[in-house]
Amino acid sequence: MMEPEPIVIETLTPIWTGGVNGSSNTIRETGIIGSMRWWYEAIVRGIGEYACDPLNDSKCMLDGKEKENDRNNKLCPACYLFGCGGWKRRFRLEIEDFGVKEPFHLVTLDRDKVGNNWWLSTIFEKNLNNNLSVGKFTFRIYPVGRDDKLEIITQVKALLSIMSYVGAIGAKSQYGFGQFKMENRMDFKRALNEINDFCNKDEFKKEANKPDFYSLSNFWCYEFKIPARNQLVQSFQKSHIVGNQSSSTSYLPVSFDIRYKLPNRNKGSGLRQAYYSHCNGDKNQVCQIFGTLPKSGKKDDGIGSRIFVSHLFREMPNNDYFLRVWGFTEKDVGNVVSMEINKMFSLVEVPRMKYEEEINNFTEGA
Repeated sequence: MMEPEPIVIETLTPIWTGGVNGSSNTIRETGIIGSMRWWYEAIVRGIGEYACDPLNDSKCMLDGKEKENDRNNKLCPACYLFGCGGWKRRFRLEIEDFGVKEPFHLVTLDRDKVGNNWWLSTIFEKNLNNNLSVGKFTFRIYPVGRDDKLEIITQVKALLSIMSYVGAIGAKSQYGFGQFKMENRMDFKRALNEINDFCNKDEFKKEANKPDFYSLSNFWCYEFKIPARNQLVQSFQKSHIVGNQSSSTSYLPVSFDIRYKLPNRNKGSGLRQAYYSHCNGDKNQVCQIFGTLPKSGKKDDGIGSRIFVSHLFREMPNNDYFLRVWGFTEKDVGNVVSMEINKMFSLVEVPRMKYEEEINNFTEGA
């Protein structure tokens, strides 16, 4: 078998892939593939094609009796590429880990056992002495089956390229993990075109997507450049640590404070608190946007977040920090988020939405 061209990625914030006990000491292929599928589904829906919810009863499934020429029209593009009941994933992923282990740590302005510090210590109680994976990783994609091998590899490259521009990889991206850059990534518009061309074949399953599905048709992304001398950044650098001390200067793991609530109200409220004021204290609306933790310990008892906030990260050798915030909501929610981030960090210039024109060109006709 021909050795596939490697796909090299480098973390900007640690990757979280989890495991049986919830730890993230090593990179697991299943965790990476899960996040890739999630993004692929959102992109497919955004360009006007159907992608099922693999956790729902209406998910795609084959019984093995289908003829080859009518097999594909019982699969959505995501199930075709990533597999489902009766159908194998069209590729195998192998990851070569050239990274290093970073002590788990998060930073908050709240002191011990107060506010965000208490929440973080509670949520990540089992992870406080874990390590996280940072550095370079090589992905090798091995196509499976008799499909066009180049087409399958191209889909994976296009997907990872889009994720590196406007998203994250792995789990817990709402808590700041999984920002990465990718060597030789596709241009954003070309990557969208590649997925669009593949999905617009007549052979795939055609149904209507549910309005609450994550979709690129309801998507926005902002990236803020924040000077290292910024007053709030300097406060974070001197703040309280949840977990263990780290020597890393490439990122500041402060997503939780930014996302929820800042103790210093003079610098803003935090995104959740700001949105609470924006919607006149409607707790249900806040929960629908920012999510809730499961109440009974069951995964399906909570509400998934539609807002995702990175940690502060540097793209070396740049001394400034960057913050990426994205959401699967109406654009007006993104406007509230952008204004609050500007207020929080006392920024002069409001950034433009990332790739707004390219995305709209696909989704407006979807």
